[in-house]
Amino acid sequence: MDTDSVVQISAMTGWIIGVSHSKERGYQCWIVNPDLDVLSDGTYYTTSSAAMSAGRAFVERYS
Repeated sequence: MDTDSVVQISAMTGWIIGVSHSKERGYQCWIVNPDLDVLSDGTYYTTSSAAMSAGRAFVERYS
């Protein structure tokens, strides 16, 4: 059974960026926006820093 775990959380004004890890798939970023919608790009990354960078880029683009 594949269990995801949260490995990193970062906050920017009005936004939360999180990274979770799946042993079988890798790292994935997810974002909570100011409207409390949870968003993800659906991409799995090989490192947590790559996933976090993707999340930060998204927030910078849409905030």
